[in-house]
Amino acid sequence: MRLFLMILAGVLFLNKFSNAQISEGGKPLEILELKSTEFPLVDLPKIDNQVLLKQSVAELDGALRLKPFRFAEAINVNLSTSNSGIWTTAIDGSQVWILKIRSEGAFSLNLIFDEFKLPEDARLFIYNKNQKTVLGAFTSMYNKESGKFATLPVAGDEITVQYEIPGNEQQGHDFEIIRVNHDFAGILKDNERRPFYPTIAGSCNVDVNCDLGEKWADLRDAVCRMYVDGRELCSGTLINNVAQDQKPYIISAAHCYDNWDDALTTVYSFNYESPYCAPLDGDPSNAISGAVMKAHFDSLDFALAELDFVPPPQFRPYYVGWNNSGLMSDTSVTIHHPWGDIKKISIDYEKPTFSDFNSHYVKNAFLKIAYWDIGVTESGSSGGGLFNNEKLLIGTLTGGVATCSNPVRDYFERFDMAWDYRSETTKQLKCWLDPENTGTSVLRGRRFYENEDLCGAFTNLVDTDSHQLVSLTSNDTIAGYWGGSNSVGITEFMEKFSMDGSELLQGISLGVGKLDVDNLASEITVKVYNGGSLPQTLIYSENYKLNQMAENAMNYLGFSQSVQPGESFFIGFELSNLSSKDSFAVYQALRASDQENTFFYKKGNLWYNYKIANPANSMVNVFELVACNISDDGTATDSQLVDNPLEIMVYPNPANSAFFLEAGTEISIENISVFDILGRAVKVNFSNLLARKVQIDLSGNVPGVYFVRFNNGKNFVTQKVSYVPW
Repeated sequence: MRLFLMILAGVLFLNKFSNAQISEGGKPLEILELKSTEFPLVDLPKIDNQVLLKQSVAELDGALRLKPFRFAEAINVNLSTSNSGIWTTAIDGSQVWILKIRSEGAFSLNLIFDEFKLPEDARLFIYNKNQKTVLGAFTSMYNKESGKFATLPVAGDEITVQYEIPGNEQQGHDFEIIRVNHDFAGILKDNERRPFYPTIAGSCNVDVNCDLGEKWADLRDAVCRMYVDGRELCSGTLINNVAQDQKPYIISAAHCYDNWDDALTTVYSFNYESPYCAPLDGDPSNAISGAVMKAHFDSLDFALAELDFVPPPQFRPYYVGWNNSGLMSDTSVTIHHPWGDIKKISIDYEKPTFSDFNSHYVKNAFLKIAYWDIGVTESGSSGGGLFNNEKLLIGTLTGGVATCSNPVRDYFERFDMAWDYRSETTKQLKCWLDPENTGTSVLRGRRFYENEDLCGAFTNLVDTDSHQLVSLTSNDTIAGYWGGSNSVGITEFMEKFSMDGSELLQGISLGVGKLDVDNLASEITVKVYNGGSLPQTLIYSENYKLNQMAENAMNYLGFSQSVQPGESFFIGFELSNLSSKDSFAVYQALRASDQENTFFYKKGNLWYNYKIANPANSMVNVFELVACNISDDGTATDSQLVDNPLEIMVYPNPANSAFFLEAGTEISIENISVFDILGRAVKVNFSNLLARKVQIDLSGNVPGVYFVRFNNGKNFVTQKVSYVPW
C-alpha cells in the first residue's frame, strides 16, 4: 500500500519506484514535436567534488564534534516559468513548461522552491535521463502558507523540470526554483544508491534488522533520515504526545537546522534500511517533504518540528514514548543513520551519566555514553534518539568523538532538561508533548494505525544468510543467474511465504544485484500465486520498467491494488523484452541443504523446488514483502487459528522470558521440542497448559534465536522465536 494513502481530505499517491516521496503519482505527459535535445538547459558553475568533500570531512575534526553530515553545495538560482525554460504542447493539448538543469559532476541534484502556489489542475514532475527516476506529480496539495517546497535528490548531474497545466488555463508565476543543491559526496548515484566511503557507516555498525535489534523493532520504525534544506544529513525520531492525537512531531538536534525555517525545506525519509542483517542498500522512497518548527533551543541542542503530512500506513510509523523524569537505567540504545547510510543500532549496556558537552551549551545538560558495547555514532547520526531499557526516549545525539576504532564519549541532550528548562513555548518540549499540562512523566510509544491500515514488512532472510549473485551453470559453463536472466529456459523466479490471517499485500522490494539493461522496453512482471508445495493459481500480476530500478539495492514495486492471498502463497517475477546483451538478477542467499528453502522456479511449463532439483543446497530470494491488515502483537485471532493441525503460533515474539505456543489441534508437551540455532535441544519450563495453548519459559538460556517444533502425530511444524531478556 505504498502506492496510495489517505491524508487529510484527499487521496495522495506514491510512485511505484524508488525516490517517490509522497505525491499524486502518474507520469509526465508526452510532448509534441520537440526533442529532448531542444529543451533549454541551465548549466550551473563548475564545482570540485573532491575539494568540497575534503572540506566537509574536515569540519568533523575536533575534540568534541557535532555529528551532522554536509553532503551538498547550495547553488542559488532564480528560475521560473516567466524567465526560463520553454512552453510547448502535450499530445492531449495541455500546456507544458520544460527546463533542464545541469551541474556537471554532481552525483545527484535536489531542488528548493519558493512561492510554490500551484493551481488545482496543475502537475509538476522532476526526472533524470530516460526518466529512470521520476518525482511527482506534485500538485496544489503541496501549497503551503510559507510557499516553500523541497524535493528528494535525483541521481545524476542533469534533471528536467516539467510543469503541466490545462490547455485553457492562463500561464502564471506559480513557483520559483531558488536553489539547486549539488551532491558532491555521492549519497545517491546513477549506477548505485548506496553511499561510498567516507559516506558509509563504519564496519563496527550493526544493521537495525539484525536479530540483535528485534527488541527495538518498534523504535526502528520511528527513525528517519533527514535531508536538511537539501544540504545536510541528520537523524530524527517520530514522537508521541500525551494527547495521543497522532500529531507527527519529529525530534532531532537543534544544530541540524541552521535556521528556524529550515524545517520547511527538509525532507524526512522513513524505512531506509536493509531488510535483514547485512549492509544491503534500502529503498529511500518513503519520504515526506516539509515540516513546521515548534521548538528549538541551541543551548540544549534539541529541535521539535511537526511534519506537513501524517506518515501513511505504508510507512509503518511508530511514535516513540519518552521519560522526562531524569532517572537513568542500565542499557541505552540509539538508532540512527551514520553518514546518511542505512539505519543502524548502537548499544551501551551501562547507565549513561550526566555531563557537560562544551562551553557553548548549558552545563550538565547532556547524557554521556562512556563506551559503546555495540556500534557507534558517526557523522549523520546527529539528532538520533537515545532510549532507555524500557524503549523510552531520554535524549537526542549532539556529538562526541566515538569511532569504530575508539567507541568512546558520545553526548546526547537530556530530554528531561529540554522538557521545561526554559519557559518559552518555542524553547521547551512540555507545551507540545503535554499540551493539557497533565504532568505526565512517562508516556509509552504507540502505533496509531490498526486493522487494514496496520502494515508491516516481511522477509524469509535471517541473520545467518549472506546475499550474493548465484551463477547458473550448464555443461560447466556460466549460463546466467538463478535469480534472473539465463540461457537455460528458466522464466519465473518465486519466493514462498506462509502468513496466517487475512493480510493484504501492497507491494514487494527486490534486492537487485545485477542491472545492465539498455533496452528501454525491458520489463519485469511481478506475479502472485496461491499454492501449497508449488505455485498453482495466478491471482495477480503487474508490469514495471526495468530501467527505473537501481542496482545493488532494494527496489520497492508498489501494487496498484491490495492483493489478498491464501495462507501459503508465492510472489516473484518474470522478465520480458530483454535484448541478448541485457542482464538482470536479484540477490539470493545460498543455504546449506538442511536449511529451509523458499526459492521456486519455472522452466518450460513446470514448477520446481530448488532444493529438490539441487539437493546440495537450499536458497532464498532477497525479497521484502509489505503487507497490511496484520496483528499488532502477534497474537492469534479467530480468523488465524482454525482446526488445522499444521498451524501453530508463538507470541509474543521476541519474548523476554516466557511465550505462548497456540496450535490448530490439541497439544501435548511431549510433542514439543525447543532447539537453539545450532540445532541443540534446550531445557524449558511448561505451564498454563490448555487444550490448544501452552506457556513455554526460556529463562536460564542464552539470549538468541530458538526454534519450537511441534509434532501433531503425523507432521512436524516449526516456528522461530527470539529470546531477548530485559
